[in-house]
Amino acid sequence: MYDVAVYLSSLPRISGRERKIQHLQAFYDGVCRHTSNVILQTEFRLVDARLAVILGWVGNKLKMGPHLHVRRDAIDAQKRLNRHIMPIDGSCFKFADPDSHFLRYSLGGVYYNQNNYANQDSSPDKWLEISRTLDITLEPWRSSGDHILICLQRDTGWSMKGVEMIPWAQDTIRQIRQHSDRRIVIRPHPKYPIDPQIFAQFSGVEITANPILQQDVQGAWAAVFFNSSSCVAPVLAGVPIFAADESCVARAVANHDLSRIESPSMPDREQWLWDLSACHWSDADSRAGRIYQHFLPYLT
Repeated sequence: MYDVAVYLSSLPRISGRERKIQHLQAFYDGVCRHTSNVILQTEFRLVDARLAVILGWVGNKLKMGPHLHVRRDAIDAQKRLNRHIMPIDGSCFKFADPDSHFLRYSLGGVYYNQNNYANQDSSPDKWLEISRTLDITLEPWRSSGDHILICLQRDTGWSMKGVEMIPWAQDTIRQIRQHSDRRIVIRPHPKYPIDPQIFAQFSGVEITANPILQQDVQGAWAAVFFNSSSCVAPVLAGVPIFAADESCVARAVANHDLSRIESPSMPDREQWLWDLSACHWSDADSRAGRIYQHFLPYLT
């Protein structure tokens, strides 16, 4: 049995995946600093290991290619054998981090309220590094704005948990309209454009084609999400958010009741931000073995 199996085969065979290969290679190199009993698995089959490392997760609607079968089978096998699975997921600061300088690492799964990110009661150190590297800051809460932003996600993504995106968005608009007549801006997922006629029944609703999230956040009164890491951008910009799902990474500083859309709460964000930042790591951290070392106490 290996101590660690790093599944390079969990990546899709697509062009432009070099950056993802670098992430997994860096983690493998870091583990090699602690143990020689590690494998970089390139084949579409499982190996026996105490810890399996994959890039990504598996949604319940995705068309299953070979790499997704590897992910699913690794997840199922590790859980069945009471062993560990470590998914590497995208940065919550990706709006300012297009080159994926930082990624999230966790044990057991990708749901922020359920799985182990080893980041409780963290110091501000990692946030200071992220803030300096990405040139982002935490702005004061706003008390003004002219529109309500609703950010959509991929129907096939794991973060939707099987909820249908469009019906959720339509129901959200209906709930908002019971309490506010502000202009509503719908922001589709960048890779999933939608037919504008889907929302033609509603007045005061428009669809943005702006590729830059921060520009849609600018001037917003509030932003509404199901369970998307994009919610971090408005929280940092001082825009109150509403999060529907308990697994949302900003659930702790979000509103949950749309009846309060005109009077959202604005809680303290400091410790939340320190903790969220602490589950983000760079390739330099990975290559130096700092991530593996950080999680070692949980790999019993």
